[in-house]
Amino acid sequence: MATGSRDHDPTHTSVNNSAEYQELRRGLEWLIFLRLLVTFFLLSVAIFFEIKESKYFSTHPATPIFGLICIIFVLSLCYVGALGRVKNLKAFSLFQIVTDTVLTTIIIYFTGGVSSAFTLLYVFSILSAGILHLRRAALFIAGVSAVLFGGLATLQFYELLPEYMWPWTSVWRSHDSGYILWVLLIHYAIFFFVALLAGTVAGELKTTKISLTIREYEYERLSDLHTNIIKSIPSGIITTDEHAIVTYVNETGARLLGSTPTSLIGSPLASLFPEILQAERGQKRADRYQIRKKGLLSEPRDFDVSVGELRDRRNQLLGHLVVFSDVTDIRKMEQRAKQSEKQAAFVRIASGMAHEIRNPLASLRGAAELLRETVGDPRSQQHRLLGIVLREADRLNALLSDFILTVNGRQTHTQTVTLDEFLAKILDEFEETACQANAVSVRRNIPPGISIDCQPDRFKQAILNLLSNALDASPKGSIIEVAAQESGEEVLISISDWGHGIPEHMRDRVFEPFFTTKDFGTGLGLPMALSIVEAHGGSLELSDNTPHGVAALVHLPKSRSEKSTGKEDKRG
Repeated sequence: MATGSRDHDPTHTSVNNSAEYQELRRGLEWLIFLRLLVTFFLLSVAIFFEIKESKYFSTHPATPIFGLICIIFVLSLCYVGALGRVKNLKAFSLFQIVTDTVLTTIIIYFTGGVSSAFTLLYVFSILSAGILHLRRAALFIAGVSAVLFGGLATLQFYELLPEYMWPWTSVWRSHDSGYILWVLLIHYAIFFFVALLAGTVAGELKTTKISLTIREYEYERLSDLHTNIIKSIPSGIITTDEHAIVTYVNETGARLLGSTPTSLIGSPLASLFPEILQAERGQKRADRYQIRKKGLLSEPRDFDVSVGELRDRRNQLLGHLVVFSDVTDIRKMEQRAKQSEKQAAFVRIASGMAHEIRNPLASLRGAAELLRETVGDPRSQQHRLLGIVLREADRLNALLSDFILTVNGRQTHTQTVTLDEFLAKILDEFEETACQANAVSVRRNIPPGISIDCQPDRFKQAILNLLSNALDASPKGSIIEVAAQESGEEVLISISDWGHGIPEHMRDRVFEPFFTTKDFGTGLGLPMALSIVEAHGGSLELSDNTPHGVAALVHLPKSRSEKSTGKEDKRG
């Protein structure tokens, strides 16, 4: 079954056909070369006898040989010229071998017939047929050789061919027919034995070559498949030797590490992931590590690194296999999910506290209003003080309402604002009040024409909270940079300071309610800003500023009116 499927596999068929054609072509080239080599040998022998032995003969016995040699040379040149034009190489090669057999018979006739020393040239043709066309062709050429040699012996025995003497040949006619029969049987046995041997050996060699070709092709397919799998894997792969020296890095791994495979090969693994070496030295070796390091970008990247051992069949250690992937985006999503959970808890707590404050506040206001009604004279001090209590109670109630609206994140009515004008008013007010007292200036990079949909009062509060944090972190004489830009379907607002940044171990907690890195404040500024931004369909994140400090990045969707205008422009 397996053999039959392989024979009908078009892939294997094309491979075998191509290999067979090339092999047959090379065989024909060797056949032509060896024919010329044998012809050169005959030419040398003929010249030798023409020069050295002509004194013993009245004729020139080598003259016909010279003619045959010329014919063989001409045929060889014709074969070479036709080799690139003939399509059926099998028939072409058989034609050459049969022609060689006929020419061999003629050479034998001119060199003494049955007593000729060149009868072994038949073996050359039989071997050529066996090597090029396996056993059947070898047996066929052996049969042709037997017929031609037997016919030549018969014709000479009955003197049907003129006698042609060659130096050092015996006068075979003096022997009886039994001797001739014995010579023929010996030659026939040699012919067919060589044919069987050559065909068998050539068949085995061909089978072995085909098997090796198929295996080589399958190996190349597996190698290509392995290479494509390694290239397609979205993770980085590193292999090392037993001394933890990198021996292979795939392209994805090199890209994640911000380098190239050639530059990483030969590097110590400790130079790429020193945390692994530190864990082994501290006897805290693990199969999996969470590592943060510099990657392709300037900001730190989080890598999930798995380490395994490479062993051979004898279970001897060959090296290590390191598989790592960039999980920075996954970590950010996890952090956002945690922030959302904490934000939801903060909203529940803040809303509950606000309601709890509002209830006694309503009781206090009601009591103050009743007391005010009992005071008859509106010009009395008691009446005036109770009025202050009522007014401040109303103001506190309004503040609580705004606070609940803010932390709940529910949007009411939004309007489209031009970002440069909107931020200009906020920054002017901020510079006049807070910045002058702290000797901090604001640098603006806000291009005109950018619009967003927002609730101006609430979004202003978010911007002020971020500006206040930047101001608290900025040393005197430094600059707060406020920039905005369009990026695809969103608007990016960045507020950067030149402070000392946020410690690495505190980054995951900055959006937690009531958490602060300062010695003052409530820790509600960033959580409230995050709640407001998310209520507007955006996101808020903190990243490292260059060369130092923190940049608050606010991502907001473009204004719906601006999107619709852009679509109409494209249609137009």
